[in-house]
Amino acid sequence: MRGSVFVLALALVVAGCGSGRARVVVTAAGRIGPLHVDRSDRADVIAFAGKPESETHGRYSSYPAFDALGYGCKGKQATGLDGVPRCETVFYLDSRSGALALLYTEDARYEFRRVGVGVSTASAERLLAQKVTVGCLAALGVETKTGFVVLTFGGGNIIRSHPRLGLAGGQVDALVVHSKRLSPGVLDCIDG
Repeated sequence: MRGSVFVLALALVVAGCGSGRARVVVTAAGRIGPLHVDRSDRADVIAFAGKPESETHGRYSSYPAFDALGYGCKGKQATGLDGVPRCETVFYLDSRSGALALLYTEDARYEFRRVGVGVSTASAERLLAQKVTVGCLAALGVETKTGFVVLTFGGGNIIRSHPRLGLAGGQVDALVVHSKRLSPGVLDCIDG
């Protein structure tokens, strides 16, 4: 009996080791797990995501100044001089209010309606009941009164036979949760 308990405990530990980190559900209203755009602040982000690997303070064009907290940076700055994210995940805080304005992530743990980074274009379109459109980037999005989610796509081929350009093949390469009230302006193709 004692040996069986040890084997069961060992199996639970081993199962936990390769299972990865927990999923983080995001919403178009601005929820990111326990965080919320316009409401959560730096302390909330750090309590949720841990100490940032990199931090950048900046301003893009005439937009308000931002504080970018980067995770999965591999030795890089959280953002470039233009504010464009360089880390796998970047939380942008509005410098004036201190509130969370935007999340940019290439981390597959973050998902919107079961769609996250790595999901095929066809699956994302089916799950979200929308078609990817191609403009300055290939994307699809969902908007609410307080925020919006944009999924960007990479790979695949542009379909030119649609009234609007579409995408065949490819997959989700980034997920953005954005406040409607606050904007660092760094993702000008996405900013509403």
